[in-house]
Amino acid sequence: MKQSLFIRFFISLSFLCSSAIVFAQGDSQGLRNAYDFDYIYKLKMTHKKDDIIFDYYLKKDADYFGFDIASMTQSQEGMKMFTIMDNANAITGVFMEVMGKKIVKSSKIKLDDFTDEAENSDYSFTKTDSKTILGYHCDGFIGENKDAKVTFYVTNEAPVSFSKMWDNGKTKLPKGFNPAWMTKFSENALMMEMHYVDKKKDKNNMTMECIGVEETNFSLQTSEYGSMFGGLGN
Repeated sequence: MKQSLFIRFFISLSFLCSSAIVFAQGDSQGLRNAYDFDYIYKLKMTHKKDDIIFDYYLKKDADYFGFDIASMTQSQEGMKMFTIMDNANAITGVFMEVMGKKIVKSSKIKLDDFTDEAENSDYSFTKTDSKTILGYHCDGFIGENKDAKVTFYVTNEAPVSFSKMWDNGKTKLPKGFNPAWMTKFSENALMMEMHYVDKKKDKNNMTMECIGVEETNFSLQTSEYGSMFGGLGN
């Protein structure tokens, strides 16, 4: 039963959209031989200081996804970085191209590791007006606690989502969250817009909006990447 999917979606995507780098420690051990993707979910984060574009690579019904933050590395000539979060294998891989060398680093980590603290943060939820974003009908929700207010819009009409990323059935419903709301999003939920307001520090306020859901046929081959020291030593 996917009773926790909608809540975990809100919590974990909030974390991922505000994280620039996933730190890694090992080599490619534990990663799959290849990761295939058929859609790019493009998310723009607008902050007081600057804008950042996150490209999330998704495959329909897959239990992994990738993301690329090219805008964060464009000032570093000769460097590219692509991160895989493989929740089924509880591993994260960071694939880098540095000075012409392909390097992979990995660590044992998964999305559920980020939900415990947030799930205990006493958010209460209410429903707000719906709206259409990029042609998709979206339902609006407000999550609020003493520290923050988050207004977000979710659709179940997109061809792809993060639905297979989390373990299911263990999350308790927050205060005010109507179980009937999740019926519509139990199998497919994609956030199209989010407005985060920090009640104590305005500098933390930000907006996230989907600016595209595009088809792709990208495939990442793990065997093309060597270990950190081996790659730099050649």
